[in-house]
Amino acid sequence: MKTNREALIVVDYQNDFADKEWALYVNGGEKVSDYINNIMKQTRDKNNLVITSQDWHPDNHISFASRFNLNPFDIKDWEVKWPDHCVANTWGSDFYKDFKKELVTNRVYKWYDKNIDSYSSFGWKEFINWNFSKSLESILNENKIKIVNIVWLATEYCDFYTVKDAIEKWFEVKLHKSWIASVNVNPKDWENAIKKMIEMWVKLI
Repeated sequence: MKTNREALIVVDYQNDFADKEWALYVNGGEKVSDYINNIMKQTRDKNNLVITSQDWHPDNHISFASRFNLNPFDIKDWEVKWPDHCVANTWGSDFYKDFKKELVTNRVYKWYDKNIDSYSSFGWKEFINWNFSKSLESILNENKIKIVNIVWLATEYCDFYTVKDAIEKWFEVKLHKSWIASVNVNPKDWENAIKKMIEMWVKLI
C-alpha cells in the first residue's frame, strides 16, 4: 500500500440540505453534484478513499428546535436550534439524488444519539450491518492517510469543526473553497469561518 495517501471527505451531501423544498436547503446545493462526483472519481482512480459523513438523527434530537418548542434558528444554551432534519432512515437523510454513492468507500454517521450534539465528522463512526465499527480517525490511520480533502456543507459548522479536528489530529487539510456552502444564520458566518480556517493553516483550493 502506498504511503502518504489522500482521502476525500464529502460532508453531509443529503437531501435535507441540497433539495430546494427543505427548510435547511443551502443555496446552490443542487448544482455541486457534478463537481463532487468528478472529484470522487478522480480520488478513486488514484486508489484513495472517498468518505462521506451523514447527519443521522433520531426523532426529538437535542439540536432540533421542536424539542424545546422553539422556532427554527432560535438560540438555546448558546447553541442554534435547527429545523428537524436528516432523521435516520428518511428521505431527508439520504444522499442527494444525483450523488454517485457507488464511489463511496466508507460512510460515517453522526449525531445518532438524541442527547448529544456534535458538528465534526470525527466524533462518530461508521456502521457495518448496523453495528458500530471504526471511527473516522481509525479509518484514515489504518489506510495511511496523511492528507484530507473536504467538500460541501456547512462552512461554519460541520466543515469548520471537521477541519479543526483534522488539524488537531495532525492531518494536512485541503478545503475546496468554491464547493463548500454556508447556512449563514448570522451575517459574515462564511467569511469568519474561512478566516479562522486559514489561521489553522488549512490549504484552500
